[in-house]
Amino acid sequence: MKKIGYGINGYKKTAVISIDFAPFCVFVLNDLFDLICGYLVPPISFPRIEITRDGEKTDLKEYYGDLEQWFHCDIHSPVFQFCCKRTDSRLIEVDYDAARKALYDKDKKLWDEAEKLGEEMSQEEKSK
Repeated sequence: MKKIGYGINGYKKTAVISIDFAPFCVFVLNDLFDLICGYLVPPISFPRIEITRDGEKTDLKEYYGDLEQWFHCDIHSPVFQFCCKRTDSRLIEVDYDAARKALYDKDKKLWDEAEKLGEEMSQEEKSK
């Protein structure tokens, strides 16, 4: 299976098309854990129970933070790495103006925000 997307840089006026090749189950697994991590795991704080990690005394709250942070670091991140190792990604550089012409109507908000940020960065650079 393949997944096609694109990215833009409003400051440098560059655009790329990304094509990811992987088995269907890899895309499903990655999207499922993105959903779980992003929306379903609440940021419940851990209690201040004393533990020793890496030879240092600490507590659960200080070491792990909350349930959401723990899930992201210890479960979501390894699943993401597993999926990345099984995905073949290709990037194709395309002309920025041609990409804007073809894709602007489908995602106006993304293009407008990227171009606004690019203008702000350009003005900051000129004022230095």
